Amino acid sequence: MKLFKKLFGTDKRRESRVISNWQPFIFPSDIEKPQSLGVFTSSDLSDAWSSVYMAKALQDAYPGIQIHFVAHQEVFELAGFLPWAPEMHIYSGDPGSPEPLPPSELLFFCPCPGEDFLKFVEKASPKASVSSVDHPAVNIRVKTAADVFPDKIHGILNVLKMKTRTDWKPVVPRILAEKASAILSPVSHRTLPYILATEAAASIFDKKRAEVPLKIVLVDGRNSNVPLDTGEGTIAGIVAGASAVATTHRDLWIHARALGIPVIGLDRKGTFTGWGGEPATGDTQFLEQWARLIRHGW
Repeated sequence: MKLFKKLFGTDKRRESRVISNWQPFIFPSDIEKPQSLGVFTSSDLSDAWSSVYMAKALQDAYPGIQIHFVAHQEVFELAGFLPWAPEMHIYSGDPGSPEPLPPSELLFFCPCPGEDFLKFVEKASPKASVSSVDHPAVNIRVKTAADVFPDKIHGILNVLKMKTRTDWKPVVPRILAEKASAILSPVSHRTLPYILATEAAASIFDKKRAEVPLKIVLVDGRNSNVPLDTGEGTIAGIVAGASAVATTHRDLWIHARALGIPVIGLDRKGTFTGWGGEPATGDTQFLEQWARLIRHGW
């Protein structure tokens, strides 16, 4: 596929169509008083959580205007962490054909535009697309000094002279909390305090005989407490109920950072980016961070 794109310029043709399809836009009135608003996310968890924060910020900035949330089916449940229900448009295959189709004249905000967003904009032809990222599907780029989420989102709205809360944290919806409890405590549905960990992180604790003051719930591996087919919304509910998280997986790190749960991470490949924090790069640093977390408490 990459070779085909290089030979025949598939991406360039798509970019040209997007540019030619832009609707007339008046600045700044169409930003200050949009008819309707949209947020887009791919299936990537960092994209999804940043879009949740963006939707909340837009609700603060534009009270009374409906937010349309376009999301991949793997992550659409994360929109349930918002304090109100946005208008959902879900896709699984073609990003340009979510169900149901969003209305025209939307002013779209996309914190992390990628190939999926380009395909969406090509077909949807929104009023305009706003992001801090230079991207062919974005025609209003807002530069901000912030380089991590959610500060980057607050930075975008600050540049646009819009007010939003900077202290908001997602709250797990009851339905996802109940799904999490059903997995962890299938009989009573009442879970005692626990530390959520990947098998690799737990094995480091075990080998080094690190102090672990609470029960460990494994999210992966042969002895995992969590089924492999558990959806991201339920995983987020499990993370939200944890006292702390110890992880070697990027996605679990992002869940914890986005939800404000104390977390330490072992990031050997440098992929735990976008949400701040200081993941460890080796076992020794990982254990040192764990010791500090225990001393500090939660």
